[in-house]
Amino acid sequence: MIIVNATMQAATGKEKELEEILLELVKGTATEEGAVEYRLHKFADATGKYRFYEKFKDQKAFDFHCETDHFKTLFSKLGPLLAEEAVLDKLELIDSIPESK
Repeated sequence: MIIVNATMQAATGKEKELEEILLELVKGTATEEGAVEYRLHKFADATGKYRFYEKFKDQKAFDFHCETDHFKTLFSKLGPLLAEEAVLDKLELIDSIPESK
């Protein structure tokens, strides 16, 4: 399992435009077979700050995600919308509790 956190801060005045692109990325990723979980969060205490929580079946699925047309197209539009470079953290799950339904 590959787990990635991606954090992005919108440039001032670009919050709505950034959010729209990130939502499109969620829609595109939903069609990927190896994407196990792909959640977009907005920080409650920081305007225009977003975080993806991503889980992929394996490294091959993550690599596939990064090479899809929707990822390349949308990611290429992010630069002018960001206040700073996106931060990507690759994680290993140690333990958890299951999500309640």
